[in-house]
Amino acid sequence: MFQRSRIVGRAIVTAEMQILRCPVQISLLFDRRLSTSASPPPSYPGSNSTVPLKGIPSRFEQLQRLKSDDTYDVLIIGGGATGSGAALDAASRGLKVACIERGDFASETSSRSTKLIWAGIRYLATSAAGLLSKNLFLKPAETVKDFWGEFMMVVGCHRERRYMLEKQEHLTKWIPIAIPFDKYIVWPPPFGHPLFALFPLLAPFVLKFYDSLSQFSCPPSYVMGPQQAKEKFPQLSHRKLKFVSVFYEAQHNDARTNLAIALSAAEHGAAISNYVEATEMIFDGKKACGVKALDNMSGDEFDIRAKKVIFAGGPYTDLMRKMEDAEAKPAVQGASGSHVVLPGYYCPSDMGLLDYNTSDGRFLFFLPWQGHTLVGTTDKKCDAETSASAPEDEVQWILNECGKYLSKDLRVRRSDVLSAWRGWRPLAADPHAPPGAPVSRDHVISENPESGVIFIAGGKWTTWREMAEDVVNRITDKPCRTTEIKLLGGDGYNKNMPIRLTQKHGMGVDVAAHLSNTYGARAWDVCDLSRPTGLNWPKFGVPVSSQYPYIEAEVVYACREYACTVEDVLSRRTRLAFLNSEAAKDAIPRVAEIMAEELGWSEDIKASQMESAYEYISTYGGPVPDKAGASLRSATFRDIIEIFNAIDEDGSGFLDRTEVEHAATKLGFPMSAEELNAAFDEMDTSHDGRVSLEEFEAWWNGADDGGLREKMHNEFSFAKDIDDLKKVGGGAMLG
Repeated sequence: MFQRSRIVGRAIVTAEMQILRCPVQISLLFDRRLSTSASPPPSYPGSNSTVPLKGIPSRFEQLQRLKSDDTYDVLIIGGGATGSGAALDAASRGLKVACIERGDFASETSSRSTKLIWAGIRYLATSAAGLLSKNLFLKPAETVKDFWGEFMMVVGCHRERRYMLEKQEHLTKWIPIAIPFDKYIVWPPPFGHPLFALFPLLAPFVLKFYDSLSQFSCPPSYVMGPQQAKEKFPQLSHRKLKFVSVFYEAQHNDARTNLAIALSAAEHGAAISNYVEATEMIFDGKKACGVKALDNMSGDEFDIRAKKVIFAGGPYTDLMRKMEDAEAKPAVQGASGSHVVLPGYYCPSDMGLLDYNTSDGRFLFFLPWQGHTLVGTTDKKCDAETSASAPEDEVQWILNECGKYLSKDLRVRRSDVLSAWRGWRPLAADPHAPPGAPVSRDHVISENPESGVIFIAGGKWTTWREMAEDVVNRITDKPCRTTEIKLLGGDGYNKNMPIRLTQKHGMGVDVAAHLSNTYGARAWDVCDLSRPTGLNWPKFGVPVSSQYPYIEAEVVYACREYACTVEDVLSRRTRLAFLNSEAAKDAIPRVAEIMAEELGWSEDIKASQMESAYEYISTYGGPVPDKAGASLRSATFRDIIEIFNAIDEDGSGFLDRTEVEHAATKLGFPMSAEELNAAFDEMDTSHDGRVSLEEFEAWWNGADDGGLREKMHNEFSFAKDIDDLKKVGGGAMLG
């Protein structure tokens, strides 16, 4: 007899699933409507485009296949990079594959990365630090084994990076990343190891060794002298620069890469669909043999049967595992990483920067990305949640770190942040491993011996293909073929495509470059859908947003790429919400209008879609008028100077009691004489009747005073305008 295991409510799901804010209460775990962002899109018919792409079934056709009585060789739950990659790998080996995703492809972690396919220079450094620690003498065998495990992981990352750049050149490109050095010896040392105090001296040699791990398939690392660096980056002229080391990593559009993987899986025969949620496991005895599924667009429920079930839920894997075993021990912990997007003038268009020694020891990248400056990431252990919103204190921390690379007369403002988001990476352990088994340094694959369900978690974007190969190896002996597969758009692509698109279709140069780098050879199909602009030039390609290269034809094409909501188009088919949340909001009405025509929406559905999109895109922390919500301790020193100067009415360089009283009254804190004296005495530590900037800063970073600091923080800020930076060719900061 078949039996179904139901968990409280309709809950568990696919990878990129939308869940609750941490900490999670078991009693609430599966109520997906606790937060607005966790609610599924409105259910309605007409959400599927019935027009297929060349060689790929439409979403409507895929749903018909999933609703059939067929039994699949494997069902993969999760449509992020890992789940879609496993679907592609299994389908290309000839297995009958089903893959479902509760939200959109890459709707969570896989679209919120640092956009790098990187080979792991940090892992190389931390493994070396571990090898050269006292543990080498206390636990020599274990220490060497740990080092070797991490080192081989880095070698594997180099191999996978090379695969992406050689086979998927339409989706990836090399990007040089600079490491500036003001000293030959740094203290305190990076990674907390004394030897790394010499890192500036060793960096050129370390980076050459790093090049060798990819068999020198990457552009060679090199060194720029002070003069050359300052010519390249005029804004470094204020620094006493010794030299700059430059090395190369790969960059990609993560959401587009994920979609290309998913659609390539469909091209190879996988029955794959977004917005299909697994709500219950189906068991034959104790063995899992499928799931009960829900189409979140139409509300249709149906069974999907399979010989093997794989969970690929990233940081949400444990919620999936509750479906098969409500008492399952946790195996995955989330670590959140926040990013901010700044205007392009903060960064040269052709080089990034790595800050290897931030104020708290984390790596921080400053990268040119799609005409903007991407800065990230933070790293904070936390249960994963669905909201894209980045905590304000993390945004402030990033901005403070940016300030180290600005000229002294320039500053980054909170209102310069065009978009901000965070994602979660999974840190995994095998709950079914025997006692004493080694801890994985990379991804984990584990099989429940009772149910037979396999889960895969951990890893990174760089190793998506390797992860897929490893998990599919657990269910078949057929050889892996993905190393020879070009993802969708790769066949027929060449680097002259932008020129050919401009010549044939009269596209603007920036639009042609964008289409080529996004769709590869499929850019021709997008151009065939484009409408005339009514201008002498460009002739075709009506823009979605006047300042960005996205065109209306992409919205139509996105519907045929399984886009079901306005959010799908603005966040993942295009990246407008990630680049500029305000511009994305402006584009919502027109995108909804085009989708309504393509998908047959009613006016009510269109209005509902617009409302949902506004609400969702508002979570991408773009420009705000103040710093409300930020930790006051994260204010930059320049913020404090601005606030001090705003209160210092007579410009004396000191604050007196009258000026503090006026500021408090203006901010809605009228004080009695006793309260004023207490507040002023707290600031005036020298007891000379006036408050210096140094005393004001010390007071600012002191204990909570009931809200006066927060009012000052929000009212007096961002006096310095930096629009003149747009005139600086090299960018406001290195990288």
